[in-house]
Amino acid sequence: MLIISHRIIHENKKELKMARLRQEGLTTREMELIQVLWQQKEATVEMIQAKLPNRLEGSTIRTLLQIMEDKGYVTHEKQGRANVYRPIIEQQRVQSSAMKHIIQKLFGGSTELLLARLVEDEEIDMDDVARLREKLKQHKGGTS
Repeated sequence: MLIISHRIIHENKKELKMARLRQEGLTTREMELIQVLWQQKEATVEMIQAKLPNRLEGSTIRTLLQIMEDKGYVTHEKQGRANVYRPIIEQQRVQSSAMKHIIQKLFGGSTELLLARLVEDEEIDMDDVARLREKLKQHKGGTS
């Protein structure tokens, strides 16, 4: 009976790990860690801990970094007794993915609704709109 229970627990852990690997996005805590790594280019757990706005225990940071490594967001290299972590996914790629997710989930896929919300909430002003219009012209290579 004990062998069967151990086997079931082991299989459940494997399933959880596979589910974690399939999870595309970063959690809020993981996002905090990767932002530190993007700023620093590389960092140890202690360096990350010092840069975080909210204190996290070193063991929590290590666990989160392992999860992020499983997901393919960071890598590490042993340097002496410490692991040095580096981001392996670009900040722009994560931002684009998060923005697409937000537009899809909160605005039904409508960028227009997102922009309207920003205007209504006064998060964007006419100067921002003018800069966006110019970016659109440059991006599309056309007129508007």
